[in-house]
Amino acid sequence: MSATVLPPIDRWWPHLDIDFKHEILANLDAPLSTEALAEVARLCDATIEPGPAALSDREKEYIRTQIEVVD
Repeated sequence: MSATVLPPIDRWWPHLDIDFKHEILANLDAPLSTEALAEVARLCDATIEPGPAALSDREKEYIRTQIEVVD
């Protein structure tokens, strides 16, 4: 089984609806929901092949750095 390839995370994460961000943050290891994938495709004006789409370790790290509080 091959994983679905997502557009670069810096293109969609900053613009992703907060509800989808909460959904993803609830379990960074879970596959993205069909609805979240559709929103990523819309934000990037891209076609995302159907199938399981999980975040890579690099993408998870990117998200973690985006939610850290900065002094």
